[in-house]
Amino acid sequence: MKKLYFLSFFLLATTFLFAQKHEFGFGYQLTLPMEMMQNGFNTGHGINLNYFKFIRSVKGLSLGAQLSYGLYASKEKHQHYVFNDGSSTHTTASLSSSMAFLGISARYAPFLSNKISPFVELNGGFMGMYSSLYIADPTDPLGCRALENSTLVGSEKPYFGLGTGLQVYLGKGPKEKDQHLLELSARIIRGGNIEYANMNRTYDNHNNNPGAPLPSPESGQTPLMVTFINVSSNQQHMHSVAELYDHPLRMAQFQLQYIFRIR
Repeated sequence: MKKLYFLSFFLLATTFLFAQKHEFGFGYQLTLPMEMMQNGFNTGHGINLNYFKFIRSVKGLSLGAQLSYGLYASKEKHQHYVFNDGSSTHTTASLSSSMAFLGISARYAPFLSNKISPFVELNGGFMGMYSSLYIADPTDPLGCRALENSTLVGSEKPYFGLGTGLQVYLGKGPKEKDQHLLELSARIIRGGNIEYANMNRTYDNHNNNPGAPLPSPESGQTPLMVTFINVSSNQQHMHSVAELYDHPLRMAQFQLQYIFRIR
């Protein structure tokens, strides 16, 4: 995560210092899973920031940097764990999962001066997915405690994307040549295998019957196991609290943004 923060600061600061004609954007981003990621990834919601500098020698061509952050899972689920000695306990597991994108883009808009300006875009960069899991202590004093109250999952991978969109002129800015615009865009994101966590399936049958084998997971899916200890007997047991996924990065992104262009 620190790498993404450092790279985003460096790219945005560099482009800002050397810019003459530039464009700033801020808005909402919707991320949808594709292919195998549909088995474990929920719809992602987040915010997006971007900056583009226009190249004078080629009309309509601009280069820029994009940074976005959002959530794709925030769940709290009550769990019932049965142990080999017949005892059981109730607790609550809370999962929070986020994602971040940092990339650079090349964009071409052949009709830049029109009030409605379509464009095509090529981008690439790094994408990270991060999860934190908190397991509450059960209320029963003789129950079982999780030895790991917080489990972190994180993975970062390079990605590339192809996109298209359009900008709609809204009006002039404080100066005659400045412009306010509304932008709608869509892109397809591709990359190598990335690990992430969710709480879609917690193997309830196994947790309520610890002698039974774990159900066969889907491709690229494994249970996230946490060790519990019985307070009265000191016996330790492993129980599934969430799922880990390892899938090729396949996503679709849609953005709605406000754009301020300084010409």
